[in-house]
Amino acid sequence: MPAYAAAGGMPTYGDDDSFSIGKALGHGLGMFFSFQGRIGRMEYWTIGLIRWVLSMALLVALVMGAAPEMEMLAAQQQQGLSDDQAVLAFYSAIFSSTSGIIYSSLLLVLFVCYWSLEVRRSHDRGASGFFLLIMLIPIVGAFYAIWIFIANGFFAGTPGPNEYDSVRSQAHVFD
Repeated sequence: MPAYAAAGGMPTYGDDDSFSIGKALGHGLGMFFSFQGRIGRMEYWTIGLIRWVLSMALLVALVMGAAPEMEMLAAQQQQGLSDDQAVLAFYSAIFSSTSGIIYSSLLLVLFVCYWSLEVRRSHDRGASGFFLLIMLIPIVGAFYAIWIFIANGFFAGTPGPNEYDSVRSQAHVFD
C-alpha cells in the first residue's frame, strides 16, 4: 500500500473502503460493550450465547482454581471454625489470590457486556434501559429479570426507527 504525504509531511495511507484496524476493533468492542443504539434478536442471542459460554468457562476455572482453598477450609472447619469465619476465610482465600482477582475482573467485564446487551435490546423494543435497574431490587428484580429475558429474547422490536436510533447504532450483522 503506497504512503502519501499529507500537508504536514506525515505519510497517510490511501484506502478506498476506509477500513482500518482501529475501526474493526472499535466495531467489535462496540458489539459487546456499547450502550448506544439497538440490536435485533439474532444479535442478542448470538452475542449472549458467546458471553454465557465465556462466563461459564470462567466460573469453572475459578472453582477449579479454588479447590485447594476449599480443602484447606474444610480442614479448618473440622478444627472448630464457625460458619461465618469459614465463609470469610473462603472469600479471602479466593479473592486475595492473583488468579481469583483475574477471574473476578473478567467476570465483571462479562457482566458489563450483559447489561449492554439488555439495554440495546430494550432500546430495540422501544423501552428505556433505566428500567433494567429494577433488577437490582432483591425479590422483585428476580421476577423482572425473567420477564426481561423473555421480552428481549422472544418479542420483536419496534419496526422502523424509534427514539433510540442514533448515528452510532450498530449495524445489523446477523439479520
